[in-house]
Amino acid sequence: MKTTISRNILSISLVMSFFMPTLTWAAVKEEESKAPTIELQDLALPTDVKDLGKQSGSVYYSQTSKNKTLMPVHFWGEVGKPGLHFIPLDTKLVKGLSFAGGGSSTANLEDVRVNRVVKGDIVRREFDLDEGGDINAHEFTLEPGDTVFIEKDRTFERRTFIISLVTLAATIISTVLIVKRIEEINRTNK
Repeated sequence: MKTTISRNILSISLVMSFFMPTLTWAAVKEEESKAPTIELQDLALPTDVKDLGKQSGSVYYSQTSKNKTLMPVHFWGEVGKPGLHFIPLDTKLVKGLSFAGGGSSTANLEDVRVNRVVKGDIVRREFDLDEGGDINAHEFTLEPGDTVFIEKDRTFERRTFIISLVTLAATIISTVLIVKRIEEINRTNK
């Protein structure tokens, strides 16, 4: 009987020691930033995801972070793996983008946006990661529910369109000149 009670107390102590740092962190974080506390249902614990199949799709779980509490962050637009990612708490923006596969080859890294809901309002932060980013991007901490968006860089598409128009115009002009030259030769030979 005493052994069973001792095991139960030990089990409860282990569970409490796992959850208490997270709850304490959330309370301290709220006092520091006056932001709302992190809801536990918004977090995924490693034990919750260990048996989930890791496959392609729109939901990803950080496989590199063992025994850490994970938070949901949305990565949209021109990233390697767009969708909902569960990444470790306290992940910085640049590292979070790395979890999402980084910017694609067509990403406009000069305008990376992070949207966050704070007390019913959307707060938008913009970062320039074109040459690796500045210190603000490397120190900006993502929070549960953030949405990171990278637009597509349309420069290449615009350049291709203009080159296509110039090529078409050159083809039409050269065709007209060839037709006129042929008509001229035909008149001369008559």
